[in-house]
Amino acid sequence: MSHRETCSAGLVAFLLVAPISGCGDKGPPPGAPIGTPSPVHGKVLFADGTPLKGGLVTFYPVEPESGRKLRFEGAALVDAGGEYKAGRNQDGKGLVPGEYIVTASPREVGELPGSTANRIPKQIQDKKSSSIRITVEETDNRIDIHLK
Repeated sequence: MSHRETCSAGLVAFLLVAPISGCGDKGPPPGAPIGTPSPVHGKVLFADGTPLKGGLVTFYPVEPESGRKLRFEGAALVDAGGEYKAGRNQDGKGLVPGEYIVTASPREVGELPGSTANRIPKQIQDKKSSSIRITVEETDNRIDIHLK
């Protein structure tokens, strides 16, 4: 067998064995399970009662774990009528029950034409200074968010 044939045979053997010698079926160790989300939707309103047009609302869990289940941050885009539907990665499936700090801010990209998100008070745009808190229950949650 020539040197070229030996190298080729060795490479073929390596390519056949390498994919099955990794982590195997075990994979990484499991983490804590994520809690089951409940629907969360509603309207975002300014202090004068007018709806926010455009923007983004973000939900931060006060306690990231409850009953050995993880809560996750959620978010929602606000539509032209002020309506939102919260979810993980904006999937609209809801949030895990518990208490959340809520922020509202203009979108970084893709803001709606005629958006009123520039009216959102600065303190509500930051997690550390926002006074808005909501509690998500194990039900369909209609929660209007008041930007005061």
